[in-house]
Amino acid sequence: MGEVRGNQVQVPAPELRAKASRRSAEALERGVAAGREWTRRATQRTLDWIEGHPGQALLIALGAGFLFGQILFRTGTPERQEEEE
Repeated sequence: MGEVRGNQVQVPAPELRAKASRRSAEALERGVAAGREWTRRATQRTLDWIEGHPGQALLIALGAGFLFGQILFRTGTPERQEEEE
């Protein structure tokens, strides 16, 4: 938006806006590239660990699956009414 100084509205020049847009796009591209590289390295390290420790990886996967199953497929327990007589 424009800036008001005195009685005049000053609007940034289109060249300045274009430079800012290019810099923002370049920064976004660098961030995306860095994120992809980090993800690639993390995935490779995880796969290397799984190859070195298959038994532990299997137990971890079983445990995580069990926990997720308990959380996602939880059935409500019926409320018990205590009979007071």
